[in-house]
Amino acid sequence: MRLVLSSVLLGLAWFGAINIAGTIVASLMGRAAIAGGVRHASLLLSIRLLPAAASVFFVSAIFLPAHWRFEEANTRESFGLVLGAIAVVAASVLLRSVFRAIHTAWRGHRLLVAARRTATPLADCNALAVRGLRGVSLAGVLRPQILVGRDALDALSAAELDAAISHEVAHRRSRDNLKRFLLHCSPDLFGLLPIARRLEARWEAEAECQADAAAVGGDDRRGVVLASALVKVARLKSRGATIVPTPAWSAFHVPTLLEMRVRRLVGGNAIERSPNRPLWTPLAFAAPTAAVVIWLADLSYGLHLITEALVTHLP
Repeated sequence: MRLVLSSVLLGLAWFGAINIAGTIVASLMGRAAIAGGVRHASLLLSIRLLPAAASVFFVSAIFLPAHWRFEEANTRESFGLVLGAIAVVAASVLLRSVFRAIHTAWRGHRLLVAARRTATPLADCNALAVRGLRGVSLAGVLRPQILVGRDALDALSAAELDAAISHEVAHRRSRDNLKRFLLHCSPDLFGLLPIARRLEARWEAEAECQADAAAVGGDDRRGVVLASALVKVARLKSRGATIVPTPAWSAFHVPTLLEMRVRRLVGGNAIERSPNRPLWTPLAFAAPTAAVVIWLADLSYGLHLITEALVTHLP
């Protein structure tokens, strides 16, 4: 029981410490990326999620295995004010993240169930026409569904509807709703800082431009059609809307990005997609490789000694 308690408390303390360090690093990297005009959506997303990913990886793959291996089960330890305070902060961050995840997932599920009750499948486009939705949206996280509001269906021409749906299909292929979910529920302190919100806004802008470019497919005329669809959806009234997209859903019309996207589409600038090679494959390889190196080099025992020293000497 003592081993379990020390694992939880020290795990939280290390989670908080790595989270704080990751927040400092991500802040510096984020400012450099914003100042440098970085348009690589995957890089922006990676910087934003760095503190949470580093904290989860360090505690689960490095600290806890080392603690369970080297810590004696019946060791009596007292935790000081510093470690206790960091653990409380970490616990608060994790609880907030869990609450957001459950609330967002449950709300999205309820909205999708309600929408499907009165939905009508649209022929040849793998989408549902629903009542109570303003515009077009990609709904859901793991198995997202394209929803088209009845007002948007009446306002858009066949070509405009096809372009709008193609835009949402591009979001689905890129798993952008899952990325939005991770951003919204990320367990970190970094999300409380203005630079994190700027990174999120920059990532959203690039994700929308990427989807626009995929929907246009290099056709200037199709770009004008997509711009027309954006303007028409933007003019739709929200009165009577009962389906309000969750933060994890992709909405076709984002008010703050409307002018920028329309200018790019009409000017033909959406044809050339900015480089956006995913970073997940090298990162997925680098993380377990780092853990294996740490264990093979017997650095885990050094981490255990550092932890013991912190418990002993910190107030």
